[in-house]
Amino acid sequence: MRVALVIERMAPSYGGKETSTAQMAVALTGRGCDVSIICQKALWEHPGVSVIALGARGATRTARLRNFIADIERELTPGRWDIVHATLPVPGANVYQPRGGTVPAQIAASRRRRSSLGAALSGMFEPLNRCRTHMGKLERRVLADESVTCLAVSAMVADEFQDYYSRRDRVRVVYNAVDLPPVDDQQRADWRQKIRFVLRVSPDDPVFVTIARNFPLKGVNEAIIAFAEWLDRTRFRTNARLVVVGRDHVEGYQRIAGMRQAGRHVVFMPPTDDVFRYYAAADACVLLSWYDPCSRVVLEATRWGIPSITTAYNGASEILAHGGGIVVPSPDDRQAVMAAYEQLADPAERSRCADLCRQLAPALTIDRHVDELLNVYEGICREKR
Repeated sequence: MRVALVIERMAPSYGGKETSTAQMAVALTGRGCDVSIICQKALWEHPGVSVIALGARGATRTARLRNFIADIERELTPGRWDIVHATLPVPGANVYQPRGGTVPAQIAASRRRRSSLGAALSGMFEPLNRCRTHMGKLERRVLADESVTCLAVSAMVADEFQDYYSRRDRVRVVYNAVDLPPVDDQQRADWRQKIRFVLRVSPDDPVFVTIARNFPLKGVNEAIIAFAEWLDRTRFRTNARLVVVGRDHVEGYQRIAGMRQAGRHVVFMPPTDDVFRYYAAADACVLLSWYDPCSRVVLEATRWGIPSITTAYNGASEILAHGGGIVVPSPDDRQAVMAAYEQLADPAERSRCADLCRQLAPALTIDRHVDELLNVYEGICREKR
């Protein structure tokens, strides 16, 4: 089967969407598919995967988007690929999988995390965001084509197709998935010991980790404030740590922690491609997303056997409904977040949740994800015959 995966940029260091596409391409190749990735810019390669970098043309992001879509349409000659699977709205694709969520949901999330005044101003100025406006037009055009199969990485995104576009037919949930590094128990224990030594914590002190690139969207500010207040009130009298991994400029967030007498307890680490060292050191993961179609961070933590605290705005929260962590209503529900910190500071509760995480792990593998993708692809190919 000849498969073209379309993504704006192919550089796994940029984020979860790019990492997922890379893992998916490798897995599809391993199943015998002839895989090509069509993108503007490529900083990734893998044996057996053809990467077609079309380049970026235009002075603005909107112009580059328009030109990229036009370039893709020229690439999509009839019969060249059996399946065209796009992560952005590309007319002519067989499959549309918005790994960043639908455009209206992104706009709603942008307003949600602002004050009432900020949300009102955001609504007024949204039409000036020409790139997102154009992306919205493309998305409406693609979803008006009833032959396009819509893939949602969570049930939350499937609801977006229905709520914003009244699209119910040809919508499939293919739940997001993650790979784990080939690490044995001894290596994991070594990582845990070394990182916790750097953090100056004992084996019994709870360590929470949050891994994020976009701190405002991922609720890092809210996580720090709730953590500081929990430290001040906790019955555990703990030497706990909140480790924040990602983003180079953290001075403002350090000030927030310091002003709340939690500067020693909130530790900032630079961005890294080796996040599993921090999962190994952690007892629980925190990701207070204002919006996440299906966060890889929570999935990675769950597969690693680590309970998470996340929000109802994260599609990955659906897996925690089985007890592998705690779902709070919103990042700014401070009492709920503090209660979640308190709950997962208890070793017995963490152990119970970790056992449930390990039971969920097999459902979150890339192999399972690709099984479901191939099922979708084969159905589309049968319809073409």
